[in-house]
Amino acid sequence: MSLPIVFIHRGDDEYLAYALAQAKWSNPNSPIFLLGKPLNQQFAQNGVIHVRMDDYMETAAHFAKVYKHIHYMPFEYNLFCFQRWFILRDFMKSHNIQKCCYLDSDVMLYTDVNQPQFESFFMEFVWTNFVDIQRLDRFCAFVTSHFEDLGLFGQVVSFAHRSKDHVRDGMPLITDMVLSVMYLRQFAGYRLTHGLFPDAFFDGNIQQSYLTESLDGKKKVYLKNGALYCKDSQSMRDHKLYTLHFQGTIMKHYMKFFYSPALAQAGSFYFDYQRAKWQPVHA
Repeated sequence: MSLPIVFIHRGDDEYLAYALAQAKWSNPNSPIFLLGKPLNQQFAQNGVIHVRMDDYMETAAHFAKVYKHIHYMPFEYNLFCFQRWFILRDFMKSHNIQKCCYLDSDVMLYTDVNQPQFESFFMEFVWTNFVDIQRLDRFCAFVTSHFEDLGLFGQVVSFAHRSKDHVRDGMPLITDMVLSVMYLRQFAGYRLTHGLFPDAFFDGNIQQSYLTESLDGKKKVYLKNGALYCKDSQSMRDHKLYTLHFQGTIMKHYMKFFYSPALAQAGSFYFDYQRAKWQPVHA
């Protein structure tokens, strides 16, 4: 059986349609689940299966009782970032799903998720995640214990404070990303992939171009004969994109331009963010 792909989303944002359609386009044999609310049932098209997330809220609601909020984002938003893992865990258990690919609803998928090399890519990117039920169950227990126990929660705060990526104006930001890194560090010998695979990668954030060629402060994305690439900023070698993560409100407006059926299947192009269009690459 092909690996199920799961999205969890509460709103009826237009961009969700593109993320779902792209997942189905790139993985036509995988069941696509949207764990959502009644207002986004309209997106259950072309084989996408809509599931009421409220049916799987019991342990997520229990976690809310121990959650402690240290973040500049609203309480409800950051709480749900944690609750989604309990929702996903309980959904998988209920449907006897042993493994799945979890994607945030602003991620566009361009690869077959059934590749064995992806099985180890777990909880590094909370927005793109290959999950098995045993490890997810342990992660949920890890998160719960680190909020219930004040001593363990102090370790979380200290860990976030030491990380420049999780501090804003001197305040440590307690997110599921922080807990995921702490969780992975428990496993001796575990090596972070950072989403990098031979000549290809899972995107962390389209607005961050640390290792790739940039354009207007974003990753410069190339389209070559129907496939998407970025160039290594040092070697200028092509690296195929497994995903693009359209992090940020403005970036989500670009998702429709990156939907595979709308991409040219011949020739070389790059995406012009200012004009919101694909431009030919001239030799």
